[in-house]
Amino acid sequence: MTDAPYPRSADGARGALVPVVVPVAGADAELVAVGERYWALAGFHPELGTAVWCEKTAQIDTCGWGRQVHAVAAAGVRALVEGVACATCGEPLSLTSRSAFQQLLDGQEQACVECSEFLQAAVKLVLSPARREKRERQRAAESAQRVVSEARSRWYQQQSEAVAAAYPAELPSGERELPVCGVREMLGALALLRYAPASDRIRSVGSWPVPLHPDPDDIADVLAALVRASLIAVHPSTPAHAMVWAPASFEVAVHEAGGDLDGLPPPRLTHGFCPTLAHYFAPVGLDGHLATALTPAGMTADGQSEVVAVAHELLTAEGLRYFAHRLEQVRLPPVPDHHVTRLRAAMGKAAEYRPLGEIYNLVWRATRAAAEAAQKNPQATRVNLSTHALNQFEGHVQRAVDEPDWEIRPFQEVLGFGLAAMTRTLFSDVLDMPPLETGLAEVAERLPGAGRRTPAQGVHPAPAQAGAGEGPLAQLLVRLSTTGSWHPEEVLDALERIKQAQSDGDWFDGRIVAREAGRLLALHRRLAPAVGSRNAVLAVLGATDMLLHPISVGAEQTASGRWIAAELCAVLVPDISPFEPL
Repeated sequence: MTDAPYPRSADGARGALVPVVVPVAGADAELVAVGERYWALAGFHPELGTAVWCEKTAQIDTCGWGRQVHAVAAAGVRALVEGVACATCGEPLSLTSRSAFQQLLDGQEQACVECSEFLQAAVKLVLSPARREKRERQRAAESAQRVVSEARSRWYQQQSEAVAAAYPAELPSGERELPVCGVREMLGALALLRYAPASDRIRSVGSWPVPLHPDPDDIADVLAALVRASLIAVHPSTPAHAMVWAPASFEVAVHEAGGDLDGLPPPRLTHGFCPTLAHYFAPVGLDGHLATALTPAGMTADGQSEVVAVAHELLTAEGLRYFAHRLEQVRLPPVPDHHVTRLRAAMGKAAEYRPLGEIYNLVWRATRAAAEAAQKNPQATRVNLSTHALNQFEGHVQRAVDEPDWEIRPFQEVLGFGLAAMTRTLFSDVLDMPPLETGLAEVAERLPGAGRRTPAQGVHPAPAQAGAGEGPLAQLLVRLSTTGSWHPEEVLDALERIKQAQSDGDWFDGRIVAREAGRLLALHRRLAPAVGSRNAVLAVLGATDMLLHPISVGAEQTASGRWIAAELCAVLVPDISPFEPL
């Protein structure tokens, strides 16, 4: 009950009408308690003279006996007014409701509970066996739900304790040596530290307003690489849903235990976690260590080459991100999946020869042409218009490559569409160069020792000559590495065609070949950011020698990798027959 705002008064005629609450014989204790709360009178308003109750009707819990509080109260107690008779039967008056009491105060005669047919019917409904059974079932369900809820809470608490035990909050010393890792990992860690919204711990990286990496799909890979390199560590406050558990969830544990909540297997951490949902922390002083390690003047030639490769990766990803943004702006769907390889290849070529501001311009031209085509041809399929934008962009890129003197007005940073944290950190902090106006060639030229080194995407130094005992594939790789007459995009397109053509074809072993082609494409995607597209293609071609699944080509037996290599060589070196064994 709440404190009475006005003192109880027994003076005058109103005081004589204060009801006396008497329990009904044999009534349930809960009904009696509801009735006592319902008829708890705090006093009378000093000016209006109206009754003031300790609790509002809406605040009284009927414990599942019914929604009409006055009927539930009548089933448990009688509020008798001494010296006042019922207007119907002449017996002592028992009040039917608070409203009836107020009317009595106003001088109106009232009927008792026994003489009110409607109230008697409502009380009978409250006390009906069917209502009692329903209430008992509801209470049993609520009790079972409480048991499950308590078991779930214990399970979650065990998960939190397991995370805290597996990932203690012990900050490594800032004086330790920097772990051996690549430029990409160090750059990602530096960007993570400088763009984190809070300084105590790094959390919810996947939902930052400024993305860590231009490609959303690569953010998790970057974070996982930083953890593997020991540049950052998982914070013990990481939520349980960011981890991979065995059993996978509370529901799975209940199923494995056969519904026995007391015999649930404890949650066990596996080695997997969701990098974009986890919380992280870094050792004190890591920012300074990384800034020093990323100083171009102190890098080796390989390190500087990796800077160029990372710059190419980020510029390409920024261009792809802007292309997707522009398609969304003009209300067109994304480029179809089977054309994504073409888009990536075109964007990679553009990033190799032009700065990002000019790439923005080319993307804007291509998407504007697609938007104009959509207005002129409303009946055209929307996805075909996105492909049209890709076709336009490929044409612009080819012209930009073929005509180095073609002046393209560079765009400035797009309002509301800023650069990713890694891109801005690399160009503004590490290279001290404007990111939208700096091309890949300028990055390579500005690095110390540029005259003794070549950029990762340009002409490569000649490797050691293949020995006489090496096979034709090794000799072909040497030949390709020393000439610039071929384009990586041709190999990627050929692999994509093999993957698409053989997956649904009539050739029995076609699906094997299609699967292997898909694996080679995935290998290229992983290697290209680090070693450049051309080197990645050479690695892919060399990896075909390790694909040994037997397939039948007509009456001949060969390995799947040998067949794929022959197809790729037919593209790169047309004078080799597609079925000529290597």
